Amino acid sequence: MNTIPAELNAIAGQLQNYDAPEQTVQLDSNCKLTYEILQWTNTHPDGLTDDRPIGTVEISRYNKENGAEYQIVEKRNGGGREIYEATVTTAQDECIGESIQDWKLAWYQAETPDKRLLINGTVRDAIIEINGTAGKKHLSADTPISCQWLLPFALANCTNPLDEAFTTIDELTYCKTDQLLHGPEQIESNGQSLFSFRHMGQGTLPIHYVFDTQRRPVFVTFTLLSWILRDIELI
Repeated sequence: MNTIPAELNAIAGQLQNYDAPEQTVQLDSNCKLTYEILQWTNTHPDGLTDDRPIGTVEISRYNKENGAEYQIVEKRNGGGREIYEATVTTAQDECIGESIQDWKLAWYQAETPDKRLLINGTVRDAIIEINGTAGKKHLSADTPISCQWLLPFALANCTNPLDEAFTTIDELTYCKTDQLLHGPEQIESNGQSLFSFRHMGQGTLPIHYVFDTQRRPVFVTFTLLSWILRDIELI
């Protein structure tokens, strides 16, 4: 019988032997999360899965006055070896913990590092300005702003129930308003209690941010891709 929670179906084959890092995430300490990116390839009759590693995500968070600075490096196999390098600054936010203020992103393929897509953006007075190769865009957003790289930290210390509207900038490139964060919802895997926050919204397939009882953001599950936490380093 498959008792695997729906949030973890795509990585069911990885759960039984998974051990979380010993360190915990504390927003008053500078630290780095390292995830392995897995791609679902097959589900067996018993519900367990085959998943192949396709990359890594490293997210470093540094405390700043009234906010934080993030350094992000994601390396992923696709039509080549794709690399994302980003710097993001945030401000404290009472709804979802923190909200994006500024960012810089470079995307390139390892095979052609001199050919880069460069994007930068700012958020001021509920106006998002994005500058890139296609020119400059201005978008309005009257809700907090985040992205998939920041939410494992922002939600780690969220103790109150959430049912919050927010705006996401996927991969710091694509802006989506009318998004919703809901949780935490109690789930269980292999006898271990976990809790999950669900991201839903227009143009977004459900994304789940899954934490253990020590508030470590152990899994992030998309549709076919998942992140599994491999290391927490104090820096």
